[in-house]
Amino acid sequence: MPRTFKAIIFDFDGLIVDTEVPEYEAWLNIFRSYGVDLPLSVWTPHIGGGSENFDIYDHLEELIGRPLDRDVVRGRKRADFAARLENAVPLPGVEDYIASSQERGMRIGIASSSTHQWVDPKLEQLGLSDTFDTVVCADDVGSSKPDPASYLKAISDLGVTPDEVFALEDSPTGVQGAKNAGLLCVAVPGTLTRDRSYDHADMQLESLTDMPLAHLMEALT
Repeated sequence: MPRTFKAIIFDFDGLIVDTEVPEYEAWLNIFRSYGVDLPLSVWTPHIGGGSENFDIYDHLEELIGRPLDRDVVRGRKRADFAARLENAVPLPGVEDYIASSQERGMRIGIASSSTHQWVDPKLEQLGLSDTFDTVVCADDVGSSKPDPASYLKAISDLGVTPDEVFALEDSPTGVQGAKNAGLLCVAVPGTLTRDRSYDHADMQLESLTDMPLAHLMEALT
């Protein structure tokens, strides 16, 4: 019997807005200011999994062979990152998917490995702060993906069962988190995660503009 989808759960970073390229570029500037490099091969495996999987400060200290003034580094990185995101807009197709889901009476949520301190102001900046029925962040559940906790809470908040909702993710770690929660998951890789494997996703799109929501749901069922 075909599924009837009643909800969608979006990832945030890299799926709703491209924060991943600006964050990498901000950190790359920091590393190069100390005369060392931050290859994508080191950075990209940790995208989507939260900072608990990789301590960027430890890594930089190991490379330069001495302790950092972490507060100073943190301030420099935040200022650079904020400047790069000053004119951020939703990624292509996001607003169309939101509008299409609302027209169908579907509920929509966010499951993020970031914190509310990061996600909430960015949703406000994007004009999406009142859009989602639930926004679940790492500080709500005490863990980040691939732990399924954020997805399980979002499912509960939305009042649906796992077979009535699907997830949209941009990283392999995020896809695994959705799958661990028992969800179908569509991978929409970002610029920095495009070359990684998404064999565990149920579908993969280059962009949400590739397929209207109605066609995507038909393909998933």
